[in-house]
Amino acid sequence: MHRILVVVLLLCCLAGGVAAAPGADEPLAQEDIDPDDVLLSIDVEANGDATWTIEYRVRLATDEDEQAFESFREDLEADPEEYESRFHDRMVTTADAASDATGREMTIGDVSVSAERRELPREYGVVTYSFRWSNFAAVDDDRLVIGDAIEGLFLDDETTLRIAWPAEYELLEASPTPSETRDRAVLWNGPIDFGDGEPRVAVDSAGWSLLAIGAVGVGLLAVVGGVALLLYRRRTSGGESERPDESVDEELLSNEERVLRLVEERGGRMKQKELTETLGWTDAKTSQVTKGLREEGKLEGFRLGRENVLSLPEETDE
Repeated sequence: MHRILVVVLLLCCLAGGVAAAPGADEPLAQEDIDPDDVLLSIDVEANGDATWTIEYRVRLATDEDEQAFESFREDLEADPEEYESRFHDRMVTTADAASDATGREMTIGDVSVSAERRELPREYGVVTYSFRWSNFAAVDDDRLVIGDAIEGLFLDDETTLRIAWPAEYELLEASPTPSETRDRAVLWNGPIDFGDGEPRVAVDSAGWSLLAIGAVGVGLLAVVGGVALLLYRRRTSGGESERPDESVDEELLSNEERVLRLVEERGGRMKQKELTETLGWTDAKTSQVTKGLREEGKLEGFRLGRENVLSLPEETDE
């Protein structure tokens, strides 16, 4: 049986929700497509404006479905302004009624309409209307309150409502309980008849800001504490460099670092023979490493009887 294609535009959905919309209770002409499911997607910005995207999805299950959708798409592509103008006028009526109810001046703009085939994963014909709705949400300092412009909205069993907010905001409340809550969006799946004051979504950027400030504060506290500890250690050690951290893994140190560390642990002076025995090196390896350190000025050596003595530069007698 040939499918009758009808579009029930958003104004039909809002007919019982936005009070006093002129003509809202009058049946609209059945003129475009009869969708299998509808997604109303509202992306709210920090200034309260919102970008709406309404997708009407038709399952292309038969040849008749495909022919009907292609016929509609051809008509749309031949004269998109007719569809955009008709939709714009209806949404202006809806926004005017919402403006009267909320006390916020609202406008509708940037209307566009398109039709395409998609695999979802089955093949669908998708008609998409998009537009911008200014002052859609109420702005109160760092808080956005979303939903009063579509209070009392009715969703049938084929429709899903999605409300999203900017990434820097955190969800405070959503009423009624959403069908699904995502990272920065909530969804309601129909059928659902929103009551007075619903749908309502409140988000706040203050929590995010306080969290960021707290993180910075903790970082600064750690830096200040580290500096204070360093000054304390230097003061208690009489201005000398503090001892190396005993917990450092010896395997992570270079040969030169191991020599300097060991000499420093011995008070800044050590016999080369003792160094060799402690590290378990050969005489040749010890001589090679200490020679390089002496050439770099990081270590000095002198004879004490028959013994070679190594010392840190600040420990050498004048």
